[in-house]
Amino acid sequence: MNSASKNLQEKFKELSNITYTAVTDFSKCISCGTCVKYCPLKIRVFNSEGKAITIKTSKSCGGCSVCFKRCRQNAISLLPINRKSKI
Repeated sequence: MNSASKNLQEKFKELSNITYTAVTDFSKCISCGTCVKYCPLKIRVFNSEGKAITIKTSKSCGGCSVCFKRCRQNAISLLPINRKSKI
């Protein structure tokens, strides 16, 4: 079995250092609650306007994509927010 090319290995390393977070487009959100229900970390909640948001807690959204994939309105984007420090 051949190992991945050097370019592919470098791309894997680069992608493993990216952290994502789920962000809601309020103009598309219909407040259905699907993302709130299926968030494995339970950090999606409704804000005061009834739109689903990701809250900051001791748990951090890592961009697992569960809410992103379940949203039928395509109201959720996964945005890169931070690069983990390289060791």
